[in-house]
Amino acid sequence: MTDTRRRVKVYTLNEDRQWDDRGTGHVSSGYVERLKGMSLLVRAESDGSLLLESKINPNTAYQKQQEDEKFLTDLFAQLTDEATDEEKRQELVNFLKEFCAFSQTLQPQNRDAFFKTLSNMGILPALEVILGMDDTQVRSAATDIFSYLVEYNPSMVREFVMQEAQQNDDVSKKLTEQKITNKDILLINLIIEHMICDTDPELGGAVQLMGLLRTLVDPENMLATANKTEKTEFLGFFYKHCMHVLTAPLLANTTEDKPSKDDFQTAQLLALVLELLTFCVEHHTYHIKNYIINKDILRRVLVLMASKHAFLALCALRFKRKIIGLKDEFYNRYIMKSFLFEPVVKAFLNNGSRYNLMNSAIIEMFEFIRVEDIKSLTAHVIENYWKALEDVDYVQTFKGLKLRFEQQRERQDNPKLDSMRSILRNHRYRRDARTLEDEEEMWFNTDEDDMEDGEAVVSPSDKTKNDDDIMDPISKFMERKKLKESEEKEVLLKTNLSGRQSPSFKLSLSSGTKTTLSSQSPATNLPGSPGSPGSPGSPGSPGSIPKNTSQTAAITTKGGLVGLVDYPDDDEDDDEDEDKEDTLPLSKKAKFES
Repeated sequence: MTDTRRRVKVYTLNEDRQWDDRGTGHVSSGYVERLKGMSLLVRAESDGSLLLESKINPNTAYQKQQEDEKFLTDLFAQLTDEATDEEKRQELVNFLKEFCAFSQTLQPQNRDAFFKTLSNMGILPALEVILGMDDTQVRSAATDIFSYLVEYNPSMVREFVMQEAQQNDDVSKKLTEQKITNKDILLINLIIEHMICDTDPELGGAVQLMGLLRTLVDPENMLATANKTEKTEFLGFFYKHCMHVLTAPLLANTTEDKPSKDDFQTAQLLALVLELLTFCVEHHTYHIKNYIINKDILRRVLVLMASKHAFLALCALRFKRKIIGLKDEFYNRYIMKSFLFEPVVKAFLNNGSRYNLMNSAIIEMFEFIRVEDIKSLTAHVIENYWKALEDVDYVQTFKGLKLRFEQQRERQDNPKLDSMRSILRNHRYRRDARTLEDEEEMWFNTDEDDMEDGEAVVSPSDKTKNDDDIMDPISKFMERKKLKESEEKEVLLKTNLSGRQSPSFKLSLSSGTKTTLSSQSPATNLPGSPGSPGSPGSPGSPGSIPKNTSQTAAITTKGGLVGLVDYPDDDEDDDEDEDKEDTLPLSKKAKFES
């Protein structure tokens, strides 16, 4: 079974108000008969002896806030007092470290109250003093305490360092007027300096501090309120007061064409700095861009491509790759102006034909430029480095870049050709829907006078329509023409029959003795009669009556009822029905028609 007891360190306050170390043990709780209640028990881990036995009740001193504040005030005072013995300071800082570690077992609400109390009592100013001391053990424990605070609430730490910077600026302004130099160092700069000056060959402490710095500069955990934006304020502070401290070892080691110091530990440290700078390029905006361009940081970073340590050269290449990946023309112009592909091409050629990570990473960067069609960088690479790269034929990346460049130049020399290609690419095999609507509107607005020799005037685009759509208006025109001819023939026929113009007709639909009758008159078969083909009443002609309907009109003169004119359909079934109607008596026929 696992041991669920908590390991703690026990201190007691002696008569001189000093803390005595009682040892390390495991804490538990249980009912103590002698104390008549639940008690807090701490037994030594070495021999199991009882280090502490205290009854738990509301009046216990450690549960009183006032007592807690007094305890923490005394603790921080002894930690920061220069007169405190070094061994004693180590014990106190280790106690505070264990105290913070124990807080991780608390419920969230209690943990919030715990760290809030530490902040109010001045733990961050105390840590700033402790981190400035020479004792490495004390600094190491202080770094662990600082990591608890950053992981719990980075905004609390950011707020403290910004207030500290504002206070220092105010003090510096007054001291400058008095010609006195202010030597105060910010807490966050102390963290950066400890990262840079880590003496551990494996740089374990530097890696831990770099992680804390990345948490502090990460915009993802920064707050934004209605009144202020923490990202804007803190990043402005960081680039003004801290970035020059972070980049100091990089700038100091890249003054020449190759790193001035290229030992393993220095390479590890610069790799950590580049990792943090790459994170800034990815997550920060104009702050890091202005800093890189104004301080010429990328050129200094690419000096590390000449390092004998491949991991450091790859870190430098990754930094540039992250910048190119943004596809920002401000960065691109800076790269082209300073010819910052030259160190990369040199490293690629020096790598030779070896198929390794360096070779793949460099080719991937150029492939990204080709695939994303970054025109400015493509032209720059081909115009300045094509002779050095044209013989690389085991990949098609560089030949593809050359092809991109030639296409760009062709489009620049022939802008009309490029425009025509765009039109063909976007509109091939397509017709504008508005064109069809305009042609249809033109057809419906065409008068009969626009049609000559029995043919409709058809627009060229209508030639793509099917034959039925074309023949329909022609057939309508022929029907109207036949209708005119039939009307003229009817007038001539009536004139010949009577020797004079036919009398006027009156359509009578109802009268006292008038009965609607239906009879097939010989006149209905005459050309031009209402029942003849091409007449207004015939099927298929404009204004024709639908099938299966019968319309009759009584033709009267002054003498009374003369006869009926029927408008029969052309179907054979309708003719048979009419024959049957002729055999009916007039009265039944009239009744049927009604």
